[in-house]
Amino acid sequence: MKASTSLSAEPEATLAPRRMLLGYGAFVGIPVGLTALILASIGYAGPTGHAPADSGAVPLYRILGALALVTACAAAAGALARRIGQPRVVGEIAAALLLGPSVFGALLPDAQRWLLPPEVFPFLNTLGQLGVTLFMFTVGRELSLTALRRDGLSASTLIGHSGIAIPFLTGVLVALALPDSYRPAGVGTVPFVLFLGLSLSVTAVPVLARLLSDEGKLNTRLGTLAMASASVADVTAWCLLALVLAIASGGSLTAAAVTVGWVVLFGLVVWRVLRPLLVRLLAAKRPDGPMAAARTASIVLVTVLLCALATEQIGVHALFGAVAAGLAMPRTEAVEQIAWRVEGLTSWMLLPSFFMAVGLSTHLGAVHGATGWLICLAVLAAAAAAKFVATVVPARLLRFSWRESAQLGAMMNCRGLTELIILNTGLAAGLLSPALFAMLVVMALATTAMTGPLLRLMDD
Repeated sequence: MKASTSLSAEPEATLAPRRMLLGYGAFVGIPVGLTALILASIGYAGPTGHAPADSGAVPLYRILGALALVTACAAAAGALARRIGQPRVVGEIAAALLLGPSVFGALLPDAQRWLLPPEVFPFLNTLGQLGVTLFMFTVGRELSLTALRRDGLSASTLIGHSGIAIPFLTGVLVALALPDSYRPAGVGTVPFVLFLGLSLSVTAVPVLARLLSDEGKLNTRLGTLAMASASVADVTAWCLLALVLAIASGGSLTAAAVTVGWVVLFGLVVWRVLRPLLVRLLAAKRPDGPMAAARTASIVLVTVLLCALATEQIGVHALFGAVAAGLAMPRTEAVEQIAWRVEGLTSWMLLPSFFMAVGLSTHLGAVHGATGWLICLAVLAAAAAAKFVATVVPARLLRFSWRESAQLGAMMNCRGLTELIILNTGLAAGLLSPALFAMLVVMALATTAMTGPLLRLMDD
């Protein structure tokens, strides 16, 4: 008993080191030694060809470095654009073109390949496509269905549809006048001319809204009319895009008609089934606590992704489903908060990746010689003039003054990011050649950049 008491009373400082050594020897040293013996007995010879180092995977640091470069350049260029009175998107598009093969890649090809290696492009493109999908959801939310229902066959409907029809016809005529070398091999005449007609018809609702807000015109009579007209035009444009892609991918009128039928069915399901369901699920005006906010975010994001997946499977691109989800989403405070968070990440990181993907796909060198640049200027002039005339003439018939009509024409010429999304869709579908894609990117950038200065000039 005394011995036992003496042993238990021994100071812990003298026992702990011995126990630690015994413990490590028994529970760490012995298993490690046995593992080494087993590996040695089966002839272990280092990493095999299946190891990550030899798998051909892009190192994470290359992706992170390229993403950081793209995000930083887009932010700096966007801030610079704002300082000179341009929308942020103009600076972001310009930065992407400068970093691409047309400028940076032509002047310093080795540096460009090191900073933006070709193997990183698929990752930027994937992030950009995700950003576009989420962005189109916000576009759908910004389209004013209330204004469309209220206006009926009024000024905004006439101006919006005129702003689609006349530029569309102009684009068809331009496509027929272009040399055959500008039409990709294997693409039929009908889908080619239809897509070029659509490319000249677009007005960017989100960019126009931000530009009008910066100019102090968003809530004016003219600004409200421009936004309502642009909403009519964009809803029509997305429907036309679905039709053109269906014709392009169908291969026959019957197959295209089947695709269009699926699109119509999808629209009916979204409007008649999904929209009432979302109204019930997201009826709360504000999320009550983190759990409710998480539930709202899950419903919103899953809805957007599933709608995008549905239209992608139908064959008319995921962005059409994202727009439909935005249109169907109830305008509650809970949804507004989630959309605001989604828009922040999308605008500052994901969309710059899309711009970079467009910049890397744009080869201004494909516009060969003086003839190529003359054709580019002709396409730009046709696009700008068609939108301007298509807006000014009906506005004058509706008894707007020449000055107001001209301002509306300048507003409707703002193409911005929406145009780039449609052009990138056409390039991916094989409907645009690299040279024509570069010309249309220049057209999108120029018509967006001229909107603000024209409005300020007309105010003087």
